[in-house]
Amino acid sequence: MTSEVSDALTLGKALREAAAQLKAAPTPMLDARVLLKLASGLDGAGLIAKSDDPLPADQAKIFAGLIKRRAAGEPVAYITGVKEFWSLEFRVNPDVLIPRDDSECLIEAVLARRDKHQALSILDLGTGSGCLLCALLDEFPNSLGTGIDRSANAIVIARVNSRKLGLAPRARFLVGDWARALDVGFDIIIANPPYIPERDRAGLPVDVGGYEPASALFAGEKGFDAYRAILADAPRILNPGGLIVFEAGDGQGEKLAEMVTKTFREAEISPLNDLKGRLRGVIAERKSFAEKD
Repeated sequence: MTSEVSDALTLGKALREAAAQLKAAPTPMLDARVLLKLASGLDGAGLIAKSDDPLPADQAKIFAGLIKRRAAGEPVAYITGVKEFWSLEFRVNPDVLIPRDDSECLIEAVLARRDKHQALSILDLGTGSGCLLCALLDEFPNSLGTGIDRSANAIVIARVNSRKLGLAPRARFLVGDWARALDVGFDIIIANPPYIPERDRAGLPVDVGGYEPASALFAGEKGFDAYRAILADAPRILNPGGLIVFEAGDGQGEKLAEMVTKTFREAEISPLNDLKGRLRGVIAERKSFAEKD
């Protein structure tokens, strides 16, 4: 059966009108384009090629609903159910934090310090969607990984992503309280834990504070509670010669570096900067047995 067609509304016009409705969003045209692709089933090239074609009424109705959700503040990634990270596509929903491009600097930090062909044991604390661990396992084909999260629902999503990316045989995901229950050592520990101070809750954008899981955002009065919990067990589970990489919030890098230095007094501590040169976290490289002798 042929879909009913709106004579007045073309794909191009629908896109422009939707972007105008989303003018309060940081990227209105991009958001509108992503949601029109979802509603119409077309890719980016198709939207351009068919911009003067009528938008079928059934698709127009779906598109209007998607735009309404975005205008209310719902993140695009939760509407579409997917988010790209490290050129890999991840399933996401409100049980997990949406992967950010800024976090790719954690992957780059590990790649700069370890050979891809090494057989490493990798631990991702606060794994969420599993994006950090899956990205590392994709880059380190001989390595094994463990992802830990307090949220059982997040672990379900992480497992789905590892299977979807063909990484499940090398990845395990467990519900846990950071590293407290672990009794084995790891060569790499990576973590993008919650670090937003509770006092900043009211000032967050609606699409963050109103939709993303609070357990993945907030970490006590000053935002350092998760780091303290992780560092309490890190010396026990980070192997000699091991690497630990933390992401930090704005203005937290120096304080976090002090905490890591006190925990690993024999380690080499380095700042983690993003592509714009902003301090995004801390890297600690533990000495090996040979270096201690």
